[in-house]
Amino acid sequence: MLSARLWITIATAFLANAAALGLSAWLLDDFTLTLGWWIVAVLLFTVLTVVLRTAAMRLGSRWLRVYAITGGLALTLVALLLTDWIVPSTGFDIEGWTAWIVVTLVVWAFGVAFGEIDRHAPESAPGESPEQRYPEARDAHRRAS
Repeated sequence: MLSARLWITIATAFLANAAALGLSAWLLDDFTLTLGWWIVAVLLFTVLTVVLRTAAMRLGSRWLRVYAITGGLALTLVALLLTDWIVPSTGFDIEGWTAWIVVTLVVWAFGVAFGEIDRHAPESAPGESPEQRYPEARDAHRRAS
């Protein structure tokens, strides 16, 4: 069974992705996004980012620390490419290099902001505390004290 904290994380990620994709579509004429497919695309994109991030984490934390920004952008781009490929172009379609770059950057920036909010959730949030979810941060904090 998934913890309450994990459900909150998933819901927050969904909302961040919905906002990022919605804002990108609103800003760019070369990004088509219809309401019904927007929900499907956000669900798919959220699942893809979780799966891709999990796969990347298994490659090794040293690699991820060195290439965190580049890796995050690459994972975002791959998830967007897969979403664009799976969802029909009548509901989700990104056209042109400029649109791809802007959408990738906007969605990545929202993801970074979401990660900071989620990682620094108050300890009173339901489910696991951030210290339980990220023991390496707790250990680093203890060493620094």
